[in-house]
Amino acid sequence: MGHFAASRALGAGTRVRVRRPGAVPQFSTWDDDGQRTSSAVKRRLQTLFFQGDKRVHASVVYVASEALRERLKSKGHVKVELRDPAGSSVVILAEFENLTAA
Repeated sequence: MGHFAASRALGAGTRVRVRRPGAVPQFSTWDDDGQRTSSAVKRRLQTLFFQGDKRVHASVVYVASEALRERLKSKGHVKVELRDPAGSSVVILAEFENLTAA
């Protein structure tokens, strides 16, 4: 599946999960949220998401900047918002090919 076809299938707001659970990829960073969520909680959410934990809800985030959207697309990455049942959330980078609609 090419990036164009895949990006349509996983548009902004689409609930996703990891296809192949594993360790957190080195490229996966989180967005700065002004310290609303602690680094420990962000790290926990990120780790649980990549391990395939079903308690972490994830959805694709809309990127308003066309330049950033194209840069992410060329690298095969998307921004994903992770949220746990307690309401904590973080936006991370994930590899497009390792995501599937939930």
